[in-house]
Amino acid sequence: MVDYSQILRNLDFINISTNEFTIFEWKPPRSYKSYILDLNIVKQNPASNIFFHISKGNMKIVHIRINNLIYTAGSNNRVQFQLLESLIEKVSIEFNVKYEVESYISYGNFSTTVFNSFNENIEDIIEGFNDLGTVKELKVPCMVCNTILPIIVKKSFIENSESYPVPLVYTHKGHAILCFIDKNYDIRGVELVNITG
Repeated sequence: MVDYSQILRNLDFINISTNEFTIFEWKPPRSYKSYILDLNIVKQNPASNIFFHISKGNMKIVHIRINNLIYTAGSNNRVQFQLLESLIEKVSIEFNVKYEVESYISYGNFSTTVFNSFNENIEDIIEGFNDLGTVKELKVPCMVCNTILPIIVKKSFIENSESYPVPLVYTHKGHAILCFIDKNYDIRGVELVNITG
């Protein structure tokens, strides 16, 4: 069984912001790096309820805007995007259960130290991630590499799909494959696809 908690030890940060300012940020112990420039880029995207991915050298960033908040997670390249998305989904749910965020934001003038205790929630989410059952690892053949790839898929991605099989593009080592996944998480086909950008 894959130890997702160990994989998530490769996280660089988790950030929760409004358009104007950061209201919560978690970083691993002894991390003093600043990601302000990355967060400013994230804030420029006005679309809501859609996950966006940024590959930046040796770093991956995933973000989503939900209502008035922007949830962002950054890690090294060892963490797959779908795992970061699943982490953000769990963080956003727990954050909104613990805090009445909209009322804080509506006052406009509040201390963000109110959210400091959420660091413990983040640590608990990471430590107990395997028990959440929010992701599944699939074995997918790659015709280019001539190998079987372990691809992490968010269960909500499959469960919330309107039709099956669900297409998913996986990019690695300079090329991409398109996987078709049915509602039982079985691979129904794999194709090599061209990429541009």
